Order: sequence, then structure tokens, then C-alpha cells
Amino acid sequence: MNIKSTLIIILTICTIQISFSQNELKIARSENDRLIKVLNNSELIGENRENYLSVKIFTIDNGTGSAGFESSEVSHNLLIAVSEFDEEPNQSLFEIGPFYNPKFVKWTNEKEYEKEFEIEYGIYSNRKTIKLKININELKMAK
Repeated sequence: MNIKSTLIIILTICTIQISFSQNELKIARSENDRLIKVLNNSELIGENRENYLSVKIFTIDNGTGSAGFESSEVSHNLLIAVSEFDEEPNQSLFEIGPFYNPKFVKWTNEKEYEKEFEIEYGIYSNRKTIKLKININELKMAK
């Protein structure tokens, strides 16, 4: 009898939870112009979800002509999102730029709570490489 009554109590609790779930969906239009631009125009160029940190690297263009050439080419900023793995993770977002034609190259070093990576940028005949280090609190240029 104990097993039956326990099962009945569990099923009752599950049924009550389902009946009190969300009934109405709300739709809202965002008025945040920066967020709208980022979500519509960003491109994921690098991602690392190993060990204790998740790092995602996005490019976002700075608008027509921002590269300073007569051809109306654009420069880009990098948006780098970093998150810990947890039920309620610490998260940060960093922005660096402008870069002309940035490309993610590779992950170069991983420590427990820090990742390092290379970004290549510039005109095709004169590309430069920069190393960046990131943790949950800061983004900095590596030496």
C-alpha cells in the first residue's frame, strides 16, 4: 500500500505542476537599436567550449565606409562572449576594434580559467596577427 500511495502523491504533484504552468505567451518588440544590429549582423567566427569557460567570438560591422577606403568597405569590431559553466554562470561580453577584415586563426593556449587565441587582420598584402587572452573578468592583449 505504501508504494501505491507514494506513486499517487507523485502523480498528483506532477499533475498540479502541469496545470499551473504558463498559459499566456507575451510578444514584445525590442527598441534597443544596438541589440537589434548585433543580432542581425553578427557572425560567429570562433568558439571554444572546453574546460571551465565557453568563449564565442563574433564580428559586427561598423557600417559602410568605416574602413576608410574609397570602395566603401567596412571595418569590424569583435564581440567576445565568455561564460562559466554553472547553473547560474558568471558571464561577460567584451568589444574590441576596429579591425579591417578580421579572421579567427586558432586557439593558442588554454589554462583552467583563461583562453588565448589569435586574430589576423588587415589588407591582404599586409596582414597582422594579434594574440588575445580572455577570462571571465577581462580581455587583454597577450605578449
